[in-house]
Amino acid sequence: MQALTSQLQQAYDQLRELDQHKDEFLYTVTHELRTPLTSIRALSEILSDNPDLEEEERHRFLHTITREAERLSRLIALVLDLEKYESGTARLDKTPLDVADIITDALEAVGPPLRAKQIQLDLAVPPGLPALPGDRDRMMQVLVNLLSNAIKSCRADGTGRIAVGVQTTAGGLLLWVQDNGKGIAPEFHHLLFDKFYQAQNQTTRKPEGTGLGLAITKKIVELHAGRIWVESATDQGARFSLELPIAAVESRR
Repeated sequence: MQALTSQLQQAYDQLRELDQHKDEFLYTVTHELRTPLTSIRALSEILSDNPDLEEEERHRFLHTITREAERLSRLIALVLDLEKYESGTARLDKTPLDVADIITDALEAVGPPLRAKQIQLDLAVPPGLPALPGDRDRMMQVLVNLLSNAIKSCRADGTGRIAVGVQTTAGGLLLWVQDNGKGIAPEFHHLLFDKFYQAQNQTTRKPEGTGLGLAITKKIVELHAGRIWVESATDQGARFSLELPIAAVESRR
């Protein structure tokens, strides 16, 4: 009876902890939704109440409203994506992919912030890489997210540096994105891809936002039968690596 009682107590404690994490996650997402909504409402009211507002200021307010609406849409899309991956309803549209071409397109997508922060880019993409069986849109989402995180983490004094590379392994491809930012303490590495952890640890080094991006990135990599991990230390930057099989493998879901 004592052993059974102890097991029940442990199960109860675990359920309480999960429930608490869920509440914290929902609070964070709700806060993230409220921020752009507040801006949109406030600026819309100013525009409505001040028909004689100067044209330049009116355009500036409209630009901000559009930007905040786009931010709101992105957040909602992230939450819906995560729900699909966790419920098992997500499916991949696999085709043979040119990895070098995807890296080029991902770098083009993050070009403006990359140039704005004057970040130096080091590429190590050899020619003749084997085709990767995967979903092009999803792999673009993975690379753009990792690159965006690296850009946000890089130093803002013009000395930022990002390395992007790929190499063949035994039966697969190894891709990596590395920055020279503040880095991540080793004790946090195994928690970075946990959406609950990201939500409740806002003081830990991570890119701006909810932290859903890394959780979704991990789900996408796992759907491709791959794995993702981080290597980093405080004040030494961070290197995110993913290994994917090049043989045709059915997705896990």
